[in-house]
Amino acid sequence: MNSEARRVLVVDDDDDTRHNVRDILEDIGYEVDLAADGAAALKMAASTDYDIALLDYMMPGMNGVELYRQLHRLQPELVAIMITAFAGDDGVDAAYNSGAWKVLRKPIDVRSLIPIMDEALRQPIVLVVDDDEEFCENLWQTLRHHDYRVDLAHSEDEAIRKAHQTAYSTAIVDWKLGGGDGRKVIELLRRLSPDARIVVVTGYRPANDDFEKEVGSLCYKPIDMNELLSLIAPAW
Repeated sequence: MNSEARRVLVVDDDDDTRHNVRDILEDIGYEVDLAADGAAALKMAASTDYDIALLDYMMPGMNGVELYRQLHRLQPELVAIMITAFAGDDGVDAAYNSGAWKVLRKPIDVRSLIPIMDEALRQPIVLVVDDDEEFCENLWQTLRHHDYRVDLAHSEDEAIRKAHQTAYSTAIVDWKLGGGDGRKVIELLRRLSPDARIVVVTGYRPANDDFEKEVGSLCYKPIDMNELLSLIAPAW
């Protein structure tokens, strides 16, 4: 995804809500696509990258939580804001447990929504590269709770493709990728984004100190999350 893009997917089965939100967001410079249900939203997300998704919680066929779980598989870096008039505490908890960043009540107060969206776009984008998908998902959950946008790659080829598409502020890269080489990913990221913070994660423990000098920032598995968070924390 182009880091300069401001593209939003609005998913709501209410025609007036969808079009009113689109009109306001387009007036202030966002590019906005509309979907009336989950199936249409997933079709759009399969071919178009989005920064933010505004998702109605209660929709026929697929609710906002289930939709976001599927959108997450397509675009893990997507920030979800759930909009609801109906969800009780259980629904709000389900939305947050799925990884949604905010849950807002209907009718939408656009004056409150716009600064929330602007804040979402300012979140640092972290690329996590590891062939262990469970590790990636756990790390995604932790980093989202600390207000990072998180993209995932499970192979060398996927990481290289994403590195060419997006300017990441931070990358967390497994040194030994199954069927690939984390070093190649790191070399490319350093060339494309010289200011990016790069942290190597690995279970490989060499007998000498040359390895640690070579890789720089390093976390051994199992990861100490406090240590990792301190290594990727912004300098401001």
